[in-house]
Amino acid sequence: MRAQSWIVLAAFTGLTMAGGIYIAQEAGNSDVQKRAQALEARQPQAISPHGDSTRQARDRVLELAVKYLETYGETIHNPSTQAQLYNERRALIDADPGNGAQLFRDAVETAFPDTAAQILTLMANLDRYHEWLDDNELRLQALQPLQRETELWQQREALFGALASQIWGEEASFLEEKSQRFQQAVSNLEESGELQLTELAHQLHTSAEEIYGSDMTRQFTGSGALGHALFSLDSVQSHLQQLPPDQRQQTITDLRRQFGYPEDALERMAKQDQLREEKWQNGNAYMEKRQDLSRRLAGEELESELNRLREEHFGIAAPTIAREEEEGFYRFERPRRYGLN
Repeated sequence: MRAQSWIVLAAFTGLTMAGGIYIAQEAGNSDVQKRAQALEARQPQAISPHGDSTRQARDRVLELAVKYLETYGETIHNPSTQAQLYNERRALIDADPGNGAQLFRDAVETAFPDTAAQILTLMANLDRYHEWLDDNELRLQALQPLQRETELWQQREALFGALASQIWGEEASFLEEKSQRFQQAVSNLEESGELQLTELAHQLHTSAEEIYGSDMTRQFTGSGALGHALFSLDSVQSHLQQLPPDQRQQTITDLRRQFGYPEDALERMAKQDQLREEKWQNGNAYMEKRQDLSRRLAGEELESELNRLREEHFGIAAPTIAREEEEGFYRFERPRRYGLN
């Protein structure tokens, strides 16, 4: 430890022992006030003088320690509170690039001896996080809001682990609250049961804009999240199931167009829907033949015929289908969800 820091801490230890106050134990509002008062009452002669610069540095450390105690002392064990000290540190360094970092360290060690190591480690990780933000600023600005938010959280969790949700807890709670409101809006639309499909789509889009705003809603649309929410509604699926195939596909495309998908995206999604339809038709034909074989055959003969049937319908995917069936999963017994699977 540097000489300046040693002088401050040595004098601080002598004063607190003499006065019967142990500042290292952070607990409760009254204790915080007592510790702050003890620091404020520190007299210059209680610390061995080593010139004016040393006294000024000592006084500045004590001043900062009192401020940190009064402002953050009650909840200093919370990572979210500790993270708030980062702005204090940055302000010190900006004002005094040569000594600001050491002033902050000394003040934290003086005010919070028990948690100083934890706080300083957090400061170092926050430095890394902000360096990453600076290095990636232009790229992040070019991302859509949902992509940017995802990358930020991935980097936070990589650097801070489980602490990330505590440090940025208010932000996470804000997003979670929006998600819950949107899910409730979807549930309300499901329960209405009387709206036409175009009105359902309109209400869903309106709810998303009210909750998330226009920019985030456009991102939801581009990622497919808004369409997924619409086509997940049982009432929508019930209506689509009753339509002839050609009319069904046109209805799905019209609903997507209502959300603002561009024509080239609509064309790609329609082709994907057609591939899904062909897979389901092939899968349903396979299941009918499989059930017929299961009624007529058994044992090795049945297994041999099932292998042949799977190869006939699924080609190189036949072993995958066989493994799924061994585990009791039959993919074509799942509910068909038009526009989704």
